[in-house]
Amino acid sequence: MTYKKLRIEDILHDYERIRLHNVRTLRDRKEEIYKLIPRIEAIDTESSLSYINAARQKLLKNDEEEVNATKEKNRNLTKEKQELLIINGYPKDYLEPIYDCPYCLDTGYINQQKCRCFINKIIDGLYLQSNLKNVFEKENFSTFSLDYYSKEKLPGKEFSPYENAQNILEKAKKFTREFDEGKCGNILIYGETGLGKTFLTNCIAKELLDKEHSVFYLSSNELFEDILANYIMNRNNDYADLYSFIFTCELLIIDDLGTELTNNFILSELFEIINKREITGNKTLISTNLSVKQLRDRYSERIMSRIVDNYTVFNLYGDNIRYQKRKQAINSLA
Repeated sequence: MTYKKLRIEDILHDYERIRLHNVRTLRDRKEEIYKLIPRIEAIDTESSLSYINAARQKLLKNDEEEVNATKEKNRNLTKEKQELLIINGYPKDYLEPIYDCPYCLDTGYINQQKCRCFINKIIDGLYLQSNLKNVFEKENFSTFSLDYYSKEKLPGKEFSPYENAQNILEKAKKFTREFDEGKCGNILIYGETGLGKTFLTNCIAKELLDKEHSVFYLSSNELFEDILANYIMNRNNDYADLYSFIFTCELLIIDDLGTELTNNFILSELFEIINKREITGNKTLISTNLSVKQLRDRYSERIMSRIVDNYTVFNLYGDNIRYQKRKQAINSLA
């Protein structure tokens, strides 16, 4: 994935566009309803005057009984308006302000902190840069095929590659189903090259993105040599948001762990990521071509102890799927 600096101004302009669209939609709704139900226009006018009167009474510190009477009148007007809408086949909130995000009210910020929807817009922008969106459309649970896994058992394996992959696929689907409820844990997927690890990872990513969860998908090299090296070592603040997402996104995916050039800096940062995300309850998915033994030999004991204790381990095995697909493609041309 190649990262370019995402302009915050462009995202804020998008929020402005959303707000203007929703204001126009509400205006059109009011014009429609006022023509169909003139009484509602009268109620809105009366309500506006009543709210102004209530505010004036509050400023003047008028008698509490008079203030309560005004509030009661406003409640009755609102109730009448809602009943008229329902009687005429409209939702009772049809004329309420419209927001795409009910949390930040389409401003992008809550108490000067970026809203979840703002973070998702940035991540969506990254996926558009990297073409991952198109990849997810091709690689998802509906296109994951078990046909490439043999039903013949391998020496030393309890299950055939087919049975094993089928079991892992069901657990991956369960992971996405239980993600909203916070019941799922972390995942480590390992196995040799060409066995469907990245495909399965893409399935999980797409499923959660479709549910509007924040998913940050990085190869090991992108994580360590691009974002962390630029932000921590080179002090490049263009990577500040990306660095923050590593710890705050709901699911961090580290693809192809072990392809990076391992050194003390990387070992320290990997432990920091795994540890902090475990503390905050944010989930992590790691895929690697290395075996558990190779991971233990390459990374520190404290990193592997965190993974062993807190990760569900999926081991895909069998024949190289990429090789099978290439062979089929060649045979089809013969």
